[in-house]
Amino acid sequence: MSESYFVETHGDPLGVIHHVIAAAWGEYDIDKLMVLMNGGSQPDLIDAPDQIANVNPFRPLMTKNAAKYIPGVLAEHPDLRIGALLRPCEMRALREKRNRGEIQDDRLLTICVDCLGTYPADEYQWRAERKGSKEQLAWESLHFARQGGIAAYRFRSACQACRTPVSSGADVNIGVIGLPVRQKIMVESSRSLSPGKFSLNTADVGQDQGMLEQRDYIIARLLQRSSNTRQRLADNLDSILPRDVDALVKQFETCGDCRECFDSCPLCAADYPSRIESGLYDREQVKQWMISCAGCGMCEQACPNHLPLATIFNQIREQLIDPLEPIH
Repeated sequence: MSESYFVETHGDPLGVIHHVIAAAWGEYDIDKLMVLMNGGSQPDLIDAPDQIANVNPFRPLMTKNAAKYIPGVLAEHPDLRIGALLRPCEMRALREKRNRGEIQDDRLLTICVDCLGTYPADEYQWRAERKGSKEQLAWESLHFARQGGIAAYRFRSACQACRTPVSSGADVNIGVIGLPVRQKIMVESSRSLSPGKFSLNTADVGQDQGMLEQRDYIIARLLQRSSNTRQRLADNLDSILPRDVDALVKQFETCGDCRECFDSCPLCAADYPSRIESGLYDREQVKQWMISCAGCGMCEQACPNHLPLATIFNQIREQLIDPLEPIH
């Protein structure tokens, strides 16, 4: 049974979020926290709660999908309880890895935060220099959380077309979208993380229906906007996009043995689509890859040919999972 409550921030939302993460650390007695939100190419393992202050989960940069590394981190530290701080698309990838049996361990605590979007790496660097620091750029994202973030057209195409930027499915979910973060954030815990552990003012979300309705309204607006974006991107690239799994398999054939998209995908790390006797990639494996796609866009970011893979995969995935569309 999950519990949800608003936590007062008193003008310091990031500090309070750090406090909530530290409270979860102590409550669940984890030994290390894995984070990949400081712009590094490999995850960092934090050893003590006071190091959380150096982590900003709203930094608008994503270089890797953290879910890719979690099985390895758990294997490397078999006697430790590990926490993982994740974005929604990373949480989606992690759930799929669990479904595949890649993660069967009760030593993992997941903490997920609403995502306010990420920039392409070069755009991020340029904007950080204009703002004066990376910290200022991250704060800009959080500052506009109540409106659902800043103008989405600046972000990576995967973020523009994100299926949902809302934290969910984790042991602890931290919500900021649609909320006046200088006043309150929302915390949901599936493991009965007591509000008393925060040493902060909290209230059950049911006590403020107006704020909850505002959050739901902004989320619905974001989802509609991203749906419109997916359609617009597909329409703009209609003449060059593979339209189904078979066309995608043929597209991969023109890539040769590059496999950069596979290497960057959190779901292909241990399970590459294989080639059949004809030399083409196995259609059923590619189809399953599309269905389970987390939508993080790491494949597109890694593609040396700059193919619009996020748009291609979104379009084909929607066909495959739509019960009204026959799967051929």
